[in-house]
Amino acid sequence: MINALNGVITQTSENNVIVNVSGVEYILETSSKCSAYYSRFTGKEPVRVLTVFVVREDAMILYGFIDNAERECFNQLLKVPGIAGKGALKILSAISVSELIGALDRRDLSTLSRIPGIGNKTAQKLILQLRDTLVYVDDSPSGVENAHVTSSKDYEDVIESFTEMGFDKKLVVKTLDKLLEKEKDNVRSMNKEQAENYLFPLLLRSLT
Repeated sequence: MINALNGVITQTSENNVIVNVSGVEYILETSSKCSAYYSRFTGKEPVRVLTVFVVREDAMILYGFIDNAERECFNQLLKVPGIAGKGALKILSAISVSELIGALDRRDLSTLSRIPGIGNKTAQKLILQLRDTLVYVDDSPSGVENAHVTSSKDYEDVIESFTEMGFDKKLVVKTLDKLLEKEKDNVRSMNKEQAENYLFPLLLRSLT
């Protein structure tokens, strides 16, 4: 799997970004929000673009994303019957991650069905399949949207608790990051408090 590309943005259009990685240019299909975000870096310093690589019978497509939140939403949208890659990007172009998850939480058919290409029936499918899967968390000082907590930086209280017990902070962070990767499917549907309660004993077991 290609997790990310590190290179220079050479060109952007409404729905794609071209990244030059060591002389090889990759075309990434993106949401319009993503391409607008990366357009500011065109021809400047190298950037890291998160990706999803999809192989079909008739094509191999590399998708690009602003952050983990957008990528996670994309991956979950692909699981909804009737929504393929282009459909998922249209949704992410029309509505932000936080707005999408808010509409799912509220069962807001009106907002969802106004997204281009999404009718009432598809909006219902989105709610049924994703409402309890995507959780919005906004704890970072920069306001970056996260579909669910995936980094140790979001668990400062847990880290502080272990350092107060005498554990080395670097070791705690490293171990917690490994746990988050291993347990990501389990914590996906949890809020932050539930995830902390779930991870705490696992982290203690890993450190002792």
